[in-house]
Amino acid sequence: MDLNSWLMVITFTGIALLVLFLYIKSKREKPDQEQAEKLSIDRLLETVKYSLAELLKDEHLAGLADEEFEAMYKRKARIQDAMQNCVHGIDSAKLIVQDLIRNVIADLLKSEEELLQVVDFHSKDLEPKIKFEVLMYFYKKQYGKDALAEMIDEYKLARERYYIEDRTQPSYLITDEDIDTIYAEKNYEMNYHAMLDIVSILVYQRYKGFGVIDTLREMNINGFNCGTSGSILSAMLNKDKKLMEAPRSVWLYYNGKYIHLRFLDFQSEEELRRVVQLLCRYNNPGPLTEKRGYMVNTMYDKSRVLAMRPPASEYWAVFVRKFTLSDSSLQALIDKPYVNNAYLAINLVMYLMLGQVTCGFTGRQGAGKTVMMTAAVKYIDPRYTMRVLEMAPEMYLRELYPERNILSVQETEHVSATQLQDALKKSDAAVSIVGEVATDAIAARMIQMGQVASIFTIFSHHANQAEQLVYAIRNSLVNAGGFSGSMLTAEQQVIDVIRVDIHLNYTTDGRRYIERISEIVKLDESVPYPDYEIDNPEHSMNAITKEYYTRRTDRKSFTTRDILKYNLETNTYETYDWFTFDLTEKMLDVMPLDKVAEFKKFILDNWRL
Repeated sequence: MDLNSWLMVITFTGIALLVLFLYIKSKREKPDQEQAEKLSIDRLLETVKYSLAELLKDEHLAGLADEEFEAMYKRKARIQDAMQNCVHGIDSAKLIVQDLIRNVIADLLKSEEELLQVVDFHSKDLEPKIKFEVLMYFYKKQYGKDALAEMIDEYKLARERYYIEDRTQPSYLITDEDIDTIYAEKNYEMNYHAMLDIVSILVYQRYKGFGVIDTLREMNINGFNCGTSGSILSAMLNKDKKLMEAPRSVWLYYNGKYIHLRFLDFQSEEELRRVVQLLCRYNNPGPLTEKRGYMVNTMYDKSRVLAMRPPASEYWAVFVRKFTLSDSSLQALIDKPYVNNAYLAINLVMYLMLGQVTCGFTGRQGAGKTVMMTAAVKYIDPRYTMRVLEMAPEMYLRELYPERNILSVQETEHVSATQLQDALKKSDAAVSIVGEVATDAIAARMIQMGQVASIFTIFSHHANQAEQLVYAIRNSLVNAGGFSGSMLTAEQQVIDVIRVDIHLNYTTDGRRYIERISEIVKLDESVPYPDYEIDNPEHSMNAITKEYYTRRTDRKSFTTRDILKYNLETNTYETYDWFTFDLTEKMLDVMPLDKVAEFKKFILDNWRL
């Protein structure tokens, strides 16, 4: 062969070897790529959906014997029921669905190595939200629904930190770095079953659960909200500085503090919208639409849900308040380790209930008005019937006092609070409780109930001062219509009913306290007008006229006196004036005889009369 022929052979051989090499390489890479697709969370989710849909098909029942048919039918009905109810946060249904998902994944991934291809729990790049699920998985084994609270307390995650706005402002937050540090320190040894459980939880969250807040929602906490921080227009603003985006906005309400869980991220507006709509759908309240921009509802566990959407709000948002039936006694609420003279506030609230005094529990949102009212109910004579009006269930008095005569009602889409108040007048109510006086109509009816329909009333309101409480209720009385008297007459009716304001507050670091307890005192109307002087008729008529218009306009018909106040600097409850003689006498007249001596001693030991 000549040289050209050899060169051609060598060239073709080289090309053939190269093609063979590339073919073998591609053959080796293709299964790996297919395996990676097969083992991703997304692929697992699709497989789980298909497998559970197949499980519920009717053809599996064909040809079975009667006993087998009945057993299979019941199993299928139980699965269908669990699939429908797990989206409402019902734990028993959730566990059944998670177990079904676990079985599907166990059939696909039979070893630790295969599970680690889906989620590499040993990787340094493991997402913080997955690390959080691992931590909660092991904490829940020891602490149950108190798992998150235990982790926060153990690592002091609720402490104030200077992190935001170039580290110039104080805030409460839990960062990616916090979760990374705790995960590394715990260094849990995870076997096949633990990995399988956690992968099943992750798949469930995206399939039927509440996404990244699914585990958070089941914890014993005060509440949480989502969609309330982060930039919505970050992509359009095109700033050099990277802004936190709106889907990364999960806030935990814990011991009076709002803590930003920065390690949780919905990733997209679509996922946040899915979760918001899911949280408010229990009991089929109807859709959350553009026309119906917000919705107040409850979940299966009696959590209160406020869901909002654009255009009514600037972004999709949800606010969940949980009302746990834990220790809500006055002692637990007021007597903190750092508080001095807590017994003064505890006993004073107790004696106000024993003395059947109509009280307003006032303060801003989150101050603890509802739970304080719930605790105070313990000291109302259990022989009295109680009727409760609420916008949404919060107090759950029947759960706490199941042996008392209590009925709670709430407004619905078709039954207004005003109609319910009218109905309660015929319900033999000895004590009326209004969860929140938030509208003119409810305020007017509450005053009416306090005058004629019950022995005494307790209610909550958002007023900041005792004077503002009177003025707000007075204005509501006039605005509600059907009241033809003057503002002064309306004011007189309010102060005839509401005798005491128990004002609650809290600090930015989460300390809740009774800021003050004040009496609303009606001023003496019996003071006579100036006498008419025959010798000086012009002067005396001017004086009488002046006094008349002063009384009709500027003169106050009431004053307030502080009975007890909280000193924030020393964390001490301090006494001031005591109640007026009229109110004290009224309390003594109705107080149980075995409490009268204690009450008098309490006054004489702590107040100067």
